[in-house]
Amino acid sequence: MHDTRSVEKILSRLMPPALSEAGQREIEAMLDELAGPAVTDTAAGQPRPRLWPLVGGIAAAIVALVVVSHTFHAAAPAATARATTDPQPFELVGESDRVEAIRDDGWRESPEGSAMRAMRLRVVEENSLLDHETGIVMRISEPRDELLLMPVSAF
Repeated sequence: MHDTRSVEKILSRLMPPALSEAGQREIEAMLDELAGPAVTDTAAGQPRPRLWPLVGGIAAAIVALVVVSHTFHAAAPAATARATTDPQPFELVGESDRVEAIRDDGWRESPEGSAMRAMRLRVVEENSLLDHETGIVMRISEPRDELLLMPVSAF
């Protein structure tokens, strides 16, 4: 077993010496020089644009649109009330999406200039509907192609 003083000697040799005050000042001056001059806030001195006229115009347009839509659709609530009381001929029993095929489409470049890996997917959306009159369950399939772009960070 080593003596505690010998361990302290070994550790003192391994520890780097402290920087002098002059060396510390030179490092700080170099960092200040690399950082450049201080930036002043130029936006504080300029008047801010007034957004209230723009916001007021948008709000007025929305109110006008709501008023116009209510005047033209005054008779619509009676028609919708009648339609909701009628039983629906079909009921959605289930829906699913499945991927049937995946194909590598190679490398693509995004509009920002980064490399993207393109994968082409064949997806099938399937809905199951129940016909209340006959009791038959119908399956409606809707295939679609999708292009999936995945960013590549390492080559």
